Amino acid sequence: MASAGKRQALKRLDRPRKAMSFTGRPPPKPEEVFIIPFSFVSALRVFAKKMQGSGASWAISSDLAENLLGVHIRPTEVEVVTDLDGLKDAVGRLSEYSPPEPKLTERTLSREAEIQNEKLPIRTRSHLTSFMIDNVPFQINGDFQYKVGAWEWGDTLLFVPQSVNVAGAVLPVMPLRLASELYLTLGWLDRVEMISDAVARAHHALHQESGGDPVY
Repeated sequence: MASAGKRQALKRLDRPRKAMSFTGRPPPKPEEVFIIPFSFVSALRVFAKKMQGSGASWAISSDLAENLLGVHIRPTEVEVVTDLDGLKDAVGRLSEYSPPEPKLTERTLSREAEIQNEKLPIRTRSHLTSFMIDNVPFQINGDFQYKVGAWEWGDTLLFVPQSVNVAGAVLPVMPLRLASELYLTLGWLDRVEMISDAVARAHHALHQESGGDPVY
């Protein structure tokens, strides 16, 4: 017969527990895990083929880049960052999709920065062209910059991209480390957490593939 103390301990062990992932937070809900549709994959393959052989420096950025690197976020368009030479080259290579002549464009993001308990507007500036490839919206930004509140315009966004294979097409994408640093600057801690979760999942998968012990 189990003692009263042991019976209480068994009862505690029998209580249902809230499911937790190995990152220490609840696992994502099914609706929070978004796999890009085939239309995006097809359009990305077309874009990569058109840019093949270009000497331009360019990369997929924003939500789609993060999604391709394992972040649970739903992209609605393909955003590309490059310099002015790369923008000119891309417009020429994609002429059959009728990209408009790029224009210097300033926009205010719908979400504000949250810095030291103060909310500040975020503006972006780039030489921009927008068009569609097989009904998938594309934006190509040349010399992309951020501005927070009354701060000066930041430097042109430049970085060494990492590569992702999308159905046989190798695409340069904005690294998660850079995105995380940017979100920290803006005070978007929820986005930093989403990236941290993606990195943890990737490390967990590599650990499992190498035959290591389970990581919880």
